Amino acid sequence: MEKKSIPKFYGLRVYISSVMLYFFLVIPFIGFIIFQNVPKFIENNQDSFDQATSIRDSVQSALDSIPGFSQEEIDSLVSQAILMAESTTDTVAKGSGNLVIAGPNSDGDDSIKMFAEKGPFASYFILLFILLFVSDIVGFFYNRPFKRYFRRKRNKKEIPEKLHTYCKKHLLRTPLFNSLIVTMPNIVVFIYSMIFLVKKVSFDGEVEREMFIQLHYLTLVATTLEILFVYYWQKHRVHIRYIDHIYSETELRKKVFKKKGGKIRNRLMMASGMTTLLPLLIVTVYLVLSLTSVKDLNLETFSREQREILFGPWSTIVGADKETVPLADYEKLYFVNAIDSIVMLVGIGNGILVSFIYLLLFIRWTNRDVTGPVKELLANIRNTRGGEAEQYTIVRTNDEIGELAEGYNEMTQKIHNYVESISSMNRDLEKKVKERTKEVVEQKEEIETQKEEIEAQLDLATLQRDTIAIQKDQILDSIHYAERIQSAILPPEKYLTDHLSDHFLLFKPRDIVSGDFYWTMEKNQKLMVAVADCTGHGVPGAFLSMLGIASMNEIVNRSKLLKPDKILEQLREILIKSLHQTGTRGEAQDGIEIALCVIDLKKLTLEYSGANRPLYIVRDGAVEHIRPDRMPIGIYEQEPVPFTNHTLELKKEDSIYLFSDGYVDQLGGPLRKTFRVKKFRKLLIGIQDQSMDAQKQILLTNLDEWQGEVEQIDDILVMGIRI
Repeated sequence: MEKKSIPKFYGLRVYISSVMLYFFLVIPFIGFIIFQNVPKFIENNQDSFDQATSIRDSVQSALDSIPGFSQEEIDSLVSQAILMAESTTDTVAKGSGNLVIAGPNSDGDDSIKMFAEKGPFASYFILLFILLFVSDIVGFFYNRPFKRYFRRKRNKKEIPEKLHTYCKKHLLRTPLFNSLIVTMPNIVVFIYSMIFLVKKVSFDGEVEREMFIQLHYLTLVATTLEILFVYYWQKHRVHIRYIDHIYSETELRKKVFKKKGGKIRNRLMMASGMTTLLPLLIVTVYLVLSLTSVKDLNLETFSREQREILFGPWSTIVGADKETVPLADYEKLYFVNAIDSIVMLVGIGNGILVSFIYLLLFIRWTNRDVTGPVKELLANIRNTRGGEAEQYTIVRTNDEIGELAEGYNEMTQKIHNYVESISSMNRDLEKKVKERTKEVVEQKEEIETQKEEIEAQLDLATLQRDTIAIQKDQILDSIHYAERIQSAILPPEKYLTDHLSDHFLLFKPRDIVSGDFYWTMEKNQKLMVAVADCTGHGVPGAFLSMLGIASMNEIVNRSKLLKPDKILEQLREILIKSLHQTGTRGEAQDGIEIALCVIDLKKLTLEYSGANRPLYIVRDGAVEHIRPDRMPIGIYEQEPVPFTNHTLELKKEDSIYLFSDGYVDQLGGPLRKTFRVKKFRKLLIGIQDQSMDAQKQILLTNLDEWQGEVEQIDDILVMGIRI
């Protein structure tokens, strides 16, 4: 980024300019109020002057009427009376007030002494000038490090690290500190004048007190303008001229301001307010101070000539039918006399001139603070568009333009990083291409020699692919055959059909063969039904299910006592023995979870025993949950205990459900969660008015909707029986 010329640091120039504008605004106003109140001072002091003169004349006439005095004696006494009158007049002139009037002195000239040496006005301005001198000294020492910094930088001299650190730390504070330093005298004298007014210090008259009050408020307005003038001028210099010479380019890619960002709107509103309110305020103040109340004329009536002077062309309307008009009718009116109008126009002209200087500078600074950074940003954008990738702009302001510049720098940095990353990738790619090219050239002959070997391997791979396809078909054929064997081993559904009028069997293996199985048998006029879930699924689960079915058939055929708990205990012994389970650590704990029921359809009784699989009986719109024993058929980590036998009374229209965990554990739904037992029970209650075949279709439809695109994770088996 191209560096600008190194500027000078403005310190004393800002102070002098602000003080000059302050006095250009204050002095004409002071002159205006002094000039406006001269008649009142003359009127207030005229009584004392007339009293002294009358004493002198009385002495002269009294001596003339007294016989026995010679002319020399009379002249001597008159001279003493004259001296007494002059002394009385001088005493009035040299009183304790500030602004007083003196009569003719001994030299015969008239004089007006405006400020006494020890009065409030004199103290006010003496204190002001002393404090201005002190503030200049303070400002000189405060700004001296910055002037040294920029002078050494212009002369291309080495800048001490301590000086650079100081300037970087305090640069952004200079607008506030300088504005406080330069206006501190005005603030002090403002407080001083307030103390005078609050403590009611003695004045030479009420007129002087009113003048001091007007000066008090004028100081407030002028001080406000002065502090704004210094603050915005210094802020403009810091943001536009100084900041990029103290902070580095890298630091200025982001905001260096600690305070929260400002608003361009506030700055424009300030400029607009200054443009509108300052001239209007000056005109209003001079106009109000120039007004004279009709009541102050101390007249009882207006003559025709006075009405013509006071009302102008309206005198032909106001009291036209009267020779004189009472003052009381118009005592609330105001007018501007000829002298005050001239002084008012001069004051307004001078005030507008000063305000024009203020406005011109404020508008100039506001315009440059907005347009300067924008132009700089646009130039960098054009350079970026022209192909210069790494173009950063300086974040000069703490407003929306500063945020825009900071965002542009972040975007430029990201683009630069992307370009560098791509360039690095290209360089690496070129390097790799060269290396690979070299390798390809070196391996060319080797590749040619390997061509025949590759073709031979291709033929071998084709042969292996065909072999795998054949083996796959053989395996599938074997599994399908195993499916037929498993279907043949499973008990025919006619056992249920012969004994039950309404039932369903929902059987859906995950793979071709299933680890879930159902079992039914009729013996001694009792119907035995079971639903079991073997460890695993597919071929391993199918083998275990075949073992379970065969074992159940063997137990029932050789046993005369048909108790579910005893059947399960014998099944556990056969399974542990068949699988050679010993319970040692690390041994596969294959087993069976099963729910077994023995139903006496004549007596309407049901005996149930379960290993980790429950029994549901739906009756009168509620589910009766018969809980199983919490242990499987097989080896178990605890000592085996007998299974529990549950005996239940049945009623007509009772619905009995046995099921594996495949249905309730199936993943699905919008969140891919398991279906859960609670939903399953609610679903069973909701379909009780349907036949068992219809319930099967509803369960299948619900399963498909819940599963959606999710694959089936386990074998599914549900058996439903209605009494």
